[in-house]
Formats: sequence, C-alpha cells, structure tokens
Amino acid sequence: MRRRLHHDHPERGSALVAAVAISMVCLALGLVVLANAIQVSDQSGDDRALTTEVHSAEGAVDAVYAELEQSTLCSWPASGAAVSGSAPSRTSVTATVAYFDDAGTALSCSAGVVSGDATQAVITATATTSGDADLGGGSTRTVQSKVELTPMSVPGRGAAIFAANQIMTTNGFTLETSLPDTPVDVWVDTGNVNCNSNVKIDGNLIVVNGTTDISNGCRVTQNLWSSKQLSVHQAQVAGLATVGQDTYVSANATIAGGSKYGRDLIIAGSMSTWGGGPVVGGTLKTGVGSAAIPQYVPVGLPEVVYDPSDWTGFVTAGDRQLAYRTWVNENAVANNAPTWSDARNPAKDQCTIAGADYSINGALLGPAVPTLFDTRHCAKTTMQGGVNIRLRADLVIFANEFYGTGDFKITSADGQPHQVWIIVPDPDSPSASNGVAECGKTVAGKKSGSIKFDSGSLAISPVTIFVYTPCTIETNNTMTFYGQLYGGNVELRNSMTMRYVPIGIPGVTFPTTNPTASSGYRVDVVYKREVRTP
Repeated sequence: MRRRLHHDHPERGSALVAAVAISMVCLALGLVVLANAIQVSDQSGDDRALTTEVHSAEGAVDAVYAELEQSTLCSWPASGAAVSGSAPSRTSVTATVAYFDDAGTALSCSAGVVSGDATQAVITATATTSGDADLGGGSTRTVQSKVELTPMSVPGRGAAIFAANQIMTTNGFTLETSLPDTPVDVWVDTGNVNCNSNVKIDGNLIVVNGTTDISNGCRVTQNLWSSKQLSVHQAQVAGLATVGQDTYVSANATIAGGSKYGRDLIIAGSMSTWGGGPVVGGTLKTGVGSAAIPQYVPVGLPEVVYDPSDWTGFVTAGDRQLAYRTWVNENAVANNAPTWSDARNPAKDQCTIAGADYSINGALLGPAVPTLFDTRHCAKTTMQGGVNIRLRADLVIFANEFYGTGDFKITSADGQPHQVWIIVPDPDSPSASNGVAECGKTVAGKKSGSIKFDSGSLAISPVTIFVYTPCTIETNNTMTFYGQLYGGNVELRNSMTMRYVPIGIPGVTFPTTNPTASSGYRVDVVYKREVRTP
C-alpha cells in the first residue's frame, strides 16, 4: 500500500491546476469579447453621432436655400442654434452665409442687409452632437455649399412710362429700348392696366396698386408684377410667351391654359386655369403670401411747376409768352407766309398754328441756343397741318394744354441730337407748390390740362422728348418717338412705337422703380459637400 501511495504522489493537484488554467482562458476570452463589444458600441455611437451631424448640417444648408428664396439672411437661425434629435444623439447646428459680387469681392452682411449686389454666396453649416464623448458626443461636422444668386426683385431704373392712375395700351402699341442691354419699366402707380390687341412691352410692367388684364396679343418680354388680380385671357400665337421672365401676383390670378411664362410664376393667392394650365419655364408657386414676392408702394406723380430758374443754360429771361409769339411770327415771315395770315400778325396769340400756307407756310426753325417758351396764355396750344419744329438746340414748351395733330413732328435741323420737353405743369407757383401733381387745378388763370398727339410721327431720331402732364397723355395713329412719358393717365394706341431714352426734367427728382422690400433670390446650387470643420 505504501509503495502504491508513493508512486501516486507526483500527480497530486493536477486537476486543480487544469481547472484554474481553463478559468483563466475563459476569463481572457470574456475580456476580449467585452472589449470588442465596447469598441463596437463606441464605434456605433461615433457613427451615429457623425451621421446625425452630417444630416443636420445638410438640413441647415437646405433651410438656408429656402430662406434665400424669400429674404436675405446673414446667419441661420437668426439667433442661437437649431436643435434636432434627442439624447444621446441631440445635435445643435448653425449656418453662416458669406456673400460675394460679380468680381468675387466679399460683401458684408448685417441684419439681413448686404453691402452690395450679391451674385453668389457660400453657406457653411456646422453641427455638434452633445453628450458623452465616449458615445460620440462633442464631435462636429461641417457641410459647405456655393450658390449662384439671381435677385427675384425687379431692379429699378426709373420709368419709361409712368401713369399715376391708369394706363391703356391697345392696337399695335410697342415699347422698346434704345439702350443696349437695358430693358424699360412701365410703372402704373394706383390704377388698373388693360393691355390688349398686339401690344409689346420690351421690359417690365409694374402695376403697383391695381389689376392687370391681358388679352389679344399683349405680351411683356421681361417681368410682370401685379398688386391685384391678374387675368390672362388667351395664350400668345406662334408659341410666344405672355411674360418673358418672372411673373409676380400679390393676389389671385386667372391664367389661360397654354399661356407661357419664361421663368417663375409666383402667385400670393390662388390660381384658376383651364386645359393643361400655364406653361412655366421655372417654378410655379401659389398660395405663397405677399411676403414671398417683391413689394412696391405707390409713389405719386412728381409735381412739376413752372420754374425757369431750374433750366440752367436755357434762355429764360423776359416775357417767355411774348418770346414764343415772336418766334412764330419770325418763322412765318422767313417762310413767306401770306401777310394776312394770323401767324404773321404780332397781335394774334399764336395758340393754333399750322405748317400750311394759311399759317406759317413751312417749318418752325428752332432757336440756335437752348430756349424755354411759355404758351400758357393759350387755353390750348395746338400745332397741326404738318408743323415741323426743326431743332438747332434743346427746347422746352410749357402749356396749359397741348395738342399735336396732322403730321406734327419734331426733327433735328442739323442732324445732331437734341432734346425737347412738352410740359403741362401744376399751376402752383414754386413758392406755393404742395408736392402734389393736380389735374384740372386753376391758379391765376393757369390750368393743368391734357396732352394729345395723333396722326403722325412725333419726335424723329436723334431728337428725344419728355412729355409730362398731371392729366391725360393720349397718343393715336402711327406715331414713333424716343423719350419718356409721365402722366396722370396714359392712353397709347394705334400703331404707336416708343423707344425709351431717359432724359428727366431739370429740378425734378423722379422716383426709382425699385421694390421697397426684396423677395430674396433665385438659388442655383454650384456644389454641396462636407469640409473640414474650421
């Protein structure tokens, strides 16, 4: 027995050792599994946080896109940070907008106002996840986007035609521009617009406080803005666009099916249509509210009074009514008009003159230097029967009322550019002016009346003309001229062509045609990508 026991002694405790070794192996394997699980969990937390951050930053960039279409912003949100999600993936995000002009020069932005004309912007959005750093908290991701910006507002230039109350265009009226790459503005301050029968406005139509009715071949090649109801009754023939660029309506609209719009059609209210609806080259939006489109306010027709001191460089001294009558008399004599004609009689008022042999018997040769004439001794100044005012220098005529007919025209005698003004002023004196242009007002025998032209060409290039009255400007029957028209009411009809040349009136500040509030920009994305966080 003792010998046997002696032989078993070397193996004593080996099972215990083996058990301990196995336990240590299992413990080591468990630690490896636990470490791997922790690593996977941390990686999952990091991935979840980074994914949330990227999505939040991209969402902020998209939000800035939407805001830029309606307003100008310097940062998003306006204060603080936008928060999304919940713990442990709660993310805060902010975005900044840097603006640049055409030359790439950085523009400052403060309180939604940019220091220049922005044509591009860079949006930078940074998102940060809160929480434990071991679960991905405290990390940031940044997404950046470059965009091209086109203002949705209609840029102002001063109007080619300004109607304080209403405008009517019909039967072949055409408005063009004589300046390269410069479209024109037709501004209707408080009344309605009825545009019909083969009318072309090669520019912008801005109806500030009225309805717009378009029918029978009326088209606008640039932008249209209507404060109240827009009604388009038919599509244009030959596939032409009713509006060549953007159309804005701060009310409801009735739009003919098949009518075309070159870019966006934005309607604050509702739209009714038929057939396949309008054909829109850009975006069609309805029910957006007036804040989403440019805003204009009536500015009133500027008051113009008879103030010779404004006309620096013009002959204004002495009796300007007598000067006018003398000018007519001298021309009648030079033209060998009959001695019995009123035009040769200094005692006559010369309120009505004609180019025929019973009157001045020819043309009216203008003074050799810039000159101001006053015809307000006449209830109406009428030039008819082929009267041709042949300019050698600039000329201004003030009248109570003016009527040019029977092939009345104004030409250049020397082939050089000259300017002419036909003005029916407000009868207030400069010292008593109230800033309001008033039609039909009478002061000291002077009364503001209308201006009418028909049956002939008015101002032949290189002559430009400015026509002003607080009452009605009316044109008829095959007329062509270069210049500007400012009136209470404006009626343009029957094969009339006007080409815009801005000349203004000395001493008078005319309102711009800028909107009072910007509607933001058309946003075209150049790129959107993740970048290193600054």
